[in-house]
Amino acid sequence: MIVLKNGSVLGPAFEFLDSDLIIENEKISDITRDYEPSVFDDIIDCTGCYILPGYIDVHTHGCAGYDNMDLGMEAMTAISEHMAYHGTTTYLPTIMTAAQETFIEAARNIREFAESERSAANIGGIYEEGPYFSEKYKGAQNPAYLRDPDIGEFEELYRASGGLLRIVSLAPERSGSMEFIRAASKKVRIAVGHTDADYETTVNAERAGASQLTHTFNAMRPLHHRNPNAIGAALDGDMLLECICDGFHIHPAVIRQLFRTAADRIVLISDSLRPTGMPDGIYDSGGQEVKMSGGKLYLNNGSNTIAGSSVHMADCVKRAVEFGISIEDAVRAASFNPAVSAGIENITGSLKNGLRADILITDTELNIKHVIIRGAVYR
Repeated sequence: MIVLKNGSVLGPAFEFLDSDLIIENEKISDITRDYEPSVFDDIIDCTGCYILPGYIDVHTHGCAGYDNMDLGMEAMTAISEHMAYHGTTTYLPTIMTAAQETFIEAARNIREFAESERSAANIGGIYEEGPYFSEKYKGAQNPAYLRDPDIGEFEELYRASGGLLRIVSLAPERSGSMEFIRAASKKVRIAVGHTDADYETTVNAERAGASQLTHTFNAMRPLHHRNPNAIGAALDGDMLLECICDGFHIHPAVIRQLFRTAADRIVLISDSLRPTGMPDGIYDSGGQEVKMSGGKLYLNNGSNTIAGSSVHMADCVKRAVEFGISIEDAVRAASFNPAVSAGIENITGSLKNGLRADILITDTELNIKHVIIRGAVYR
């Protein structure tokens, strides 16, 4: 049994409690103000610290020099360990626009790694970003493989993943999208992304079953007061809103407005790529070269197209708070809301009795002191 003593616990309602937290058999067994440890308990003194739910990154392509589409256990192990060390206790390996056979190989590799139980951070599922995207707003997706949605491809990938596939992102204006959304949304969450869709098309996509917006504001037609497009439709509806909170992809003022409008629907994501945690230089991403300079990533083709990020979820939370978002809202957007996105909120994502003990202990500036994953101290 592990006792986190004397800390400030961000409880199940995302309000801070001056309580102790008890971990037993890999799960949270109690949050109490009055617990006297026995000599058999492992005590962690959290005086002056926050006790937070572990961060969940549903949209991340890689880090530490590796990509989720690299085959073999070495890449998956390095990514998982890097994630865990930096406070991401659960993540969804994200695969990006490629040939179907490449997707199948990557999904099988991720599945094999998840089933090996060698992962440091938990594998919460797989996020398929592409290939059913708009040419105009393809961003850093490889244009050679863009195509219309194919439910047969989806079913093949779902089987190859062993049911790990959780989220599929597409542009709803592509031919066959509505039929695809209606069918695929019975098994996974459908996100709208890399899209030139107008307001009406996006509303119809939500009615068909789409329920998330991929990296809101990025790789989509800009919001206009007479033509609100996908962004306006998502804000006007009930979609979850992914947000790359690095202060580069979206201006801090817009991030503040997002939280004022829909704090309970924001899902912070890193959208991190292979160079995350690595020095500046040229790297491969989805068969294209990306250049990292000063921590910012661009396609290395002279286009100045932004290509993902080099931040961790812990960076996103800290920056959100720096931008004026409350700690409670920022952490919820990095833990519970992503858990809802991945459909794992009954397993992890908040500090609640019976949930898996994925926990961070930070100082009051949100610097990580300890990482607990599945009830064991990782860092």
